[in-house]
Amino acid sequence: MQRVLMFTEDLALATAAQEAGELERVEQEITVSLQGVGISLVNNEAKAEIMYMGITSTGVVWEGRKKKSKRFKPLSVRESEIIEVAYERYHNELKIGRKPKSFMQLENKIEVDFEGMLMTKPLVRVLRRTYQTGLWLQYKTSPHQLQLHAKINRIQIDNQLMDCVFPVVLAPVPPPKSVAAETAPKPFTELSVMLRKAEHSAVPQFKYCKMLIQEFHIKLDQGFINSVLLFFTADQPPEIDYVKIMALDKEVASSSLKDLAAVYSSQEKVNYFDNLHFSPLKVHISFSMTGGNQEDNKPTPIHSDFLNLLLQSVGVTLTEIQDVIFKLDYFERRYVFMSQKQLISEVTSHYVGQAVKQLYMLVLGLDVIGNPVGLLIGLGEGVTDLFYEPFQGAIQGPEEFAEGLALGVKSLFGHAIGGAAGAASRITGTLGKGIAALTLDKDYQKKRRQNISRRPQDFTHGIAQSGKGLVMGVFDGVTGIVTKPLEGAREGGVGGFFKGVGKGLIGVVTRPTAGVVDFASGSLEAVKRVAQVSDDVKRLRVPRFIQPDSIIRPYVKREAEGNKLLLEVEKGKYANTDVYLAHVPVADEKLFLLVTNNRVMYIEKGEIFGQWNTVWEYRFEEIRDPPEVTDKGLRIMLLTPHKKGLFSKSVAGKLVHITDRQNAVWIADKITEAMKK
Repeated sequence: MQRVLMFTEDLALATAAQEAGELERVEQEITVSLQGVGISLVNNEAKAEIMYMGITSTGVVWEGRKKKSKRFKPLSVRESEIIEVAYERYHNELKIGRKPKSFMQLENKIEVDFEGMLMTKPLVRVLRRTYQTGLWLQYKTSPHQLQLHAKINRIQIDNQLMDCVFPVVLAPVPPPKSVAAETAPKPFTELSVMLRKAEHSAVPQFKYCKMLIQEFHIKLDQGFINSVLLFFTADQPPEIDYVKIMALDKEVASSSLKDLAAVYSSQEKVNYFDNLHFSPLKVHISFSMTGGNQEDNKPTPIHSDFLNLLLQSVGVTLTEIQDVIFKLDYFERRYVFMSQKQLISEVTSHYVGQAVKQLYMLVLGLDVIGNPVGLLIGLGEGVTDLFYEPFQGAIQGPEEFAEGLALGVKSLFGHAIGGAAGAASRITGTLGKGIAALTLDKDYQKKRRQNISRRPQDFTHGIAQSGKGLVMGVFDGVTGIVTKPLEGAREGGVGGFFKGVGKGLIGVVTRPTAGVVDFASGSLEAVKRVAQVSDDVKRLRVPRFIQPDSIIRPYVKREAEGNKLLLEVEKGKYANTDVYLAHVPVADEKLFLLVTNNRVMYIEKGEIFGQWNTVWEYRFEEIRDPPEVTDKGLRIMLLTPHKKGLFSKSVAGKLVHITDRQNAVWIADKITEAMKK
């Protein structure tokens, strides 16, 4: 091949010559597409799952193409939502044997024919219903180019510890609802790289390298940090071979400086970047010093102790931070030579330097002062939406104007009322945590954290649960004078008895006070949820169930859900005495027959407080014969008749109405097997 030097004033000709390499035929193309990937971090010694990280696919995405085209393009978010609702209604009617009309006129002047998968208005498009995979990667090579394109659509990290403050550690922040939401869902992370391979140069040339990261939140508590550090910390420090290290040092010292410089210069490979761009970052940070780990009795690693000491020495007010927003500007370089070490150093100093400049956000975002910065930012967004949303709707039509006006008013109301209630809730919540710490009762603090983490989404149940916490705080405080000394004596003898007396006397004051403060915090949190109409991100899956033999087996959703029921029923009464075996639903997911290694329980979910309670429970010693499967369900006969109430008749057995005969046979076999052990 002959090298040609061309001089021209024709811009089009020069551009075509420069891009000639980009039009080369692709020699190799590799595409990797995974629907999802899950990584579970399990401490088998403590029989607990610590963390679960999942890369998951998106929801349903509707795409359309022109009749003469082969390329599908995603529809707007609003159009996808409207078509999906209509499609589900159409599909459900087909399932039950009806013959619905396939042609429908929908909102936003959309007309679709689901039988032919065709949209006729506002544009004629061939439709298809699909989704974006969790992980997608494409690699292309040609004689003079290398292209890499990667997408992670959604990533989430969950805290799987039962006693945690934040169940979700990392997740993308969903975009706000808007009448102008015309863009398709964006992947959480996207990377695009084009590398030019020069024949007569050893310096790689990156035509462009761009990475995009969407807005996300990070929520950490001290218990989760302790558990992760304990998992990765070795029980014994590794042995250091000082003789080998000394020999290596002598070898380096005997080498000439010129040889060392040549080695380091050869290792530092320089790259040339035409266009290097890393997107700006918007991170929501929350941190709590509370939260228990699965090995509370073991000493924590030095890193965690140092962090604990640092935060507590600055003051108790720095222990609770919620939804503090850091905005970091983009990183960009053009037409520069940089080694990999230089690139890492500049990127790190760029983002760390901006984060340091915004440290004042941590002080102004403290829960003890209600996070005033977050309140002001929210009010600003509400006022902006009040004017922006109706304007965007008016561009599209009168119906969209009304919808935009409703969204703008709802946003302003939510940020004003919800923001104020959220600020007051943070202040009272921080005070409640401080008062709860004064009780010196770890079991009480653990149950309090679990109740807060399971706060209902709706207003009525939120107020009801807060009211129950108030009543139980007063009740536990008064009865603790008697129960705490007895519990202490049972566990620690005479010394435990006097410790229990101290806990009981302190609890008389602190528990009712904490109950009052938590009632105020919970009520304000319920107001905030209603005003802001925000949905909390939930765990990807229930924490795994680990058998008593500590062997890690494949994840079984049914076992995980059943073990969760056992841990929650009667406020964890059977959590430390029983091991889950099996369970079946009885009616509407509110009644379950639960089997453990010691007993059979019939449990129900409370209508008001949403807690699991036992309707009846019998140990295997009280059951006469193996259960019998009948046409009506499962019959369990007892050795001696039991009275259900003071004035009720004695019953010799129980009939559990299980409609699915296969479930009835399966649970009967499990009970029979457990009775034989």
